[in-house]
Amino acid sequence: MRNIAIVDIGSNSIKLVLAEIKKNNSFKIIDELKETVRLGEGIEEDNKLQEGRIKVAIQTLKMFKNLCNATETKEIIAVATAAVRRADNQEEFLNRIKEEVELDVQVLSGEEEGYYDYWGVVNSIDRDNGLIMDIGGGSIELIWMKERKIKECVSLSFGSLDLTRHFNLYDSITSKQEEQLIKFLTTAFNEVTWLKDIDCNSLIGVGGTIRNIAKIDQRNNDYPLDLLHYYQLKKSTVNAIYELVKNKDLKKRKKISGLSKKRADIFIGATAAVATLMNLYNLDKLLISGKGIREGLIYNYLYQDKEPNSNVLDFSINNIVNNLNLNKKHAQHVHKLAKVLYQELKPLFKLNEEEFEGDIDKILKTATMLHDAGNSINYYDHHEHSFYMILNSGINGLSHRELLISAYIAASHRHTKYDLRKYNLNRSQFTDIIDRKGDDKEIIRKFGILVEIAESLDRNMNGLVEDIQCQLEDNRFIIKTISKEDVELEINDALSVSKGFEKLYNKELIIL
Repeated sequence: MRNIAIVDIGSNSIKLVLAEIKKNNSFKIIDELKETVRLGEGIEEDNKLQEGRIKVAIQTLKMFKNLCNATETKEIIAVATAAVRRADNQEEFLNRIKEEVELDVQVLSGEEEGYYDYWGVVNSIDRDNGLIMDIGGGSIELIWMKERKIKECVSLSFGSLDLTRHFNLYDSITSKQEEQLIKFLTTAFNEVTWLKDIDCNSLIGVGGTIRNIAKIDQRNNDYPLDLLHYYQLKKSTVNAIYELVKNKDLKKRKKISGLSKKRADIFIGATAAVATLMNLYNLDKLLISGKGIREGLIYNYLYQDKEPNSNVLDFSINNIVNNLNLNKKHAQHVHKLAKVLYQELKPLFKLNEEEFEGDIDKILKTATMLHDAGNSINYYDHHEHSFYMILNSGINGLSHRELLISAYIAASHRHTKYDLRKYNLNRSQFTDIIDRKGDDKEIIRKFGILVEIAESLDRNMNGLVEDIQCQLEDNRFIIKTISKEDVELEINDALSVSKGFEKLYNKELIIL
């Protein structure tokens, strides 16, 4: 086990991420710091980083280095992006960091920046295709991902600071300023010739500006989950947020719920860039990625430039299982048994698997693999703890709907609480995420009891019930256990849910 640090020296801010690396390439973030330094501010005067900004940057890096020393973090990967990339005094700045902070910094090209953005996205979002957009203070990266590989990548030499400065967007803006801004953005995007060939309808957004767009929408709608990764907005919503911010002066903009006050003065141009790109190329949805260049550097460190992980959800679940020291063998066996039960009982479900991209098992896998996550809090009522741990463990590869359903299934795997009122399924604020009266409720209730049966059949956590064979009859559902030993304890434990099973499936439960 060891720690690594990622330092990202951007045009607007400098960020530090500390990660604890464990065996099997699992990791967890243990600390994060961010300072708004505005290193790229004033660079247009003589194409040099300004002395005042350099001093603040070095002071910030010293603070970050002290934290690394305190946590015994010896491996530090430090990168710099657009502002340092284009500064004439780049070498002087890097030498001062080397001398005063004892830190080596790699200056990324625009294409390298896009590459690490891609690594952050491809390893944390279960999408094969999409257009990735990262808006920084001094550049915009666009990456066309096709079949989980980079097909095209470009770095545009302007970002939120440049747009704000060039079109004077700090405070109130006039219709003429807006017209010039949109014309500039349209021309810049049209010059990227491959954009006209993209065959996807989603924009995957990376970076603080785009996350702020999502935060505004979440606050406007009183969104019940404090999650940005995988949050989706329609193109019309992005346009509406742009209209909202452009019509307010800086003082009023700072009062917009969800918008960072430190970002309010450079927000109009960046939001215009997102809206313009979506409008030009008919991108219907904006999918938020909470993972970008810093996480991309971590994944790249783990995989050493090899292929990204082939299954985003599996990697994420295994990461959590390792971090929480869960019984992986038991969890895998419960998943195996629950999956067999579902396949045999599938005719009794009304759900449409296509709503879950044709793979309902990713929900069942998440619920079963992490059903005991709450044990790390307290064994008693651990299923209740598992609910909020699944919601807040940073699982990648699931939509918010799928994540919430998985959490409810895990929460309902004990004590036959199939109405789920204790788990607030009937709370009105969840109606925008799950169908609390229809298919989603059916999945939660029926899957929940299957997980409970499967866990009972592995009561000793030693795989005594090696497998099961099932038979669905008119009035009965028969489970035949396959075991070389006496499994009466497991069978009796599983049969304790027979009344609940009959209520949900309208079948008598028989286990042999």
